[in-house]
Amino acid sequence: MLLVRVLILLFCLSMAPAAISLGADFSPDGGDIVIKADSMDHDQATDTFHASSNVTILWEGMVLNADQATYSRKTGIMIASGNIIMTKNDDTLRGNKFMIDVATGRAELDQGTLSVSKGNINFSGEKIIKEDENHIILEKTELTTCDLPDPSWKFKAEELKVNLLGYAIGRNVIFYIKNTPAFYIPWIAFPVVRDRKSGLLFPRFGNSNSRGVEVDLPVYWVIAPNQDLQFDLDIVSKRGVGTGVDYRYARKRGSEGNIGGYLIYDLLDNRWRGQVAQSHKEIFSPDMNLRMVVNLNTDKTFLQDFGEKSGEYNRQSNDTVVNFLKTWQHYALTADMRYSEELYNVDSSQTVQTIPEIGLAAVRQKLFTTPIYFDMDSAIANLYRDTGPQGQRLQAFPRLTLETGLPGYLQASAFAGLHLRAYNSDNIPVGTNIHNNDADLLPELGVRASTSLSRVYDIGGEHLKKLRHELVPELSYSYTPERDQTRLPFYDYSDRLVWQNMAYYSLASYLGGKFQNGETTEYRDLLRLKLLQGYSFEGTRRDLLTMVDTNRPFTDLIMESDAWLHPKARMTLDARYNVYDNQVSSIAPGVAFDDKRGTTATAAYRMSRNNLEYMEAQLSTKLVKPWTFGYSTRYSFDRPGALETVYSAGYTQKCWSINVSIIDRPGNTSFRVNFDLAGLTNY
Repeated sequence: MLLVRVLILLFCLSMAPAAISLGADFSPDGGDIVIKADSMDHDQATDTFHASSNVTILWEGMVLNADQATYSRKTGIMIASGNIIMTKNDDTLRGNKFMIDVATGRAELDQGTLSVSKGNINFSGEKIIKEDENHIILEKTELTTCDLPDPSWKFKAEELKVNLLGYAIGRNVIFYIKNTPAFYIPWIAFPVVRDRKSGLLFPRFGNSNSRGVEVDLPVYWVIAPNQDLQFDLDIVSKRGVGTGVDYRYARKRGSEGNIGGYLIYDLLDNRWRGQVAQSHKEIFSPDMNLRMVVNLNTDKTFLQDFGEKSGEYNRQSNDTVVNFLKTWQHYALTADMRYSEELYNVDSSQTVQTIPEIGLAAVRQKLFTTPIYFDMDSAIANLYRDTGPQGQRLQAFPRLTLETGLPGYLQASAFAGLHLRAYNSDNIPVGTNIHNNDADLLPELGVRASTSLSRVYDIGGEHLKKLRHELVPELSYSYTPERDQTRLPFYDYSDRLVWQNMAYYSLASYLGGKFQNGETTEYRDLLRLKLLQGYSFEGTRRDLLTMVDTNRPFTDLIMESDAWLHPKARMTLDARYNVYDNQVSSIAPGVAFDDKRGTTATAAYRMSRNNLEYMEAQLSTKLVKPWTFGYSTRYSFDRPGALETVYSAGYTQKCWSINVSIIDRPGNTSFRVNFDLAGLTNY
């Protein structure tokens, strides 16, 4: 925490000099310290130098001003008193009396107050004692990051013992709001040798229907420059007392990760409940890495009861994934393992677990000097599940692509590939025609052609100088023959290649502008619009939402657009229109605004006919300073009701802030309060 910088500065201010000289021109010892004053004299009997009136002591970039100062050459003691002000850079130390033993380096400061500009930390003590280079004792101390003399909050301690190479230990610590004591801490210890801030974080408070009153007591510890740990004691009135831990680390070459967990004996369920979450990224070299994510819960409803964030409490599955990647100039080798637990199903007996899958991909590369390119995707996997076929699967899709066309007028390509699938299966249900060992070869062909038409228009406006409009028509065709694949096991949709004989045609429009603001020229996208439709000569096609369409020849007419209405505002639209039923089959408009000054707003609507319909919106603003207000909601129309609504408000002052949020979810409403003390409780 910022107190570390205070203690280090105190150590620097009280460093023992080798010798002392008096006056700007008088240096009897040829020392490093210079004392200046309106009046100076030397008592030869005691060999003591006296300075009074406008005393200034200079050493190592520091300046000490006092009413008077004495130095005894016999004892090696220097004493400064009266209106002491010590400064270095923008930091200031004030006190009534300062004493230092030049020989031993032991120093004392009475009624000391230290103000450190970085972090606005203010620190005081009736007596500050520097015992040696590494040990400092502070008696009856106060600490705050608020402005003096009337801070909004402060900590008081009877004594603080500091080891600059280890820990600071405080006793009888009281936290004050204004001049009113708020809570008492009998003993506290925190490391003082780290660059980052460590120690107790301010408690978080809340209340919810399902968990009751909540108090979270977090402790943050910087173990090393590349490691830290947060421990939480979570007191939940209806559920019990939980403990959480989150350990983070960083390694060489950008490798990093974290591992955490939470454990509670749930009083409502009368059982232990918890989770383990871990992520790791290991960078072996620029072309080789390993990534791992682990998510394990004691039970399927743990996240519903204890998850806080959207996407966590309503997670559909728990996935543990390990991925290895090694790349070369033209090839990439992958190894994956995935274990999934379905949270909304009765069990995961039919969930396919991939343990493991090894893949080899050939990146698109030119064959000799021909206009033909080769690429390939391949993988072999061991697929396991408790119920249903399981076994090994080999997949490969080598492909040749011919690039041709008329430069500047037409870009065209044609490809031909072969899907290879081979299986070794067991645990086959009785009554199916799935074979234990089987293989299949299925070709796929396709062509694509496009061109570009563009024109630049001179606008000559005050800011908009030119517009560039580009039209890109494109035609594509793909063919995969019909094949009965029911004899093959079904693990995912790559085991059922769709019979298709289809053509797609599209038209894309791009609009960009050249803007002039004084001497600054800016080129900005204004609009992207694309219309796309397909026609099926025969076969079927797979739709993203319904998986299989109704086999009518024309697909939905698809429109995609991005419109930048202003540098701070953007509108998006994805719509699909059924030309047979004359109705919109799906639509997803959205708008986003960011004024770059703390106000953001987003709104989006999603509708897929006969499947889902919901809206989500978010607003956050800092217009009413020092307040920050936030609102977000997700509302379902197909199952009427709010999925989640969050109201938040934050009030920020120079030395503290408070954030309040109300989270309303079906069946549960929670209320949370977070406090932050600047420089101490945040990290």
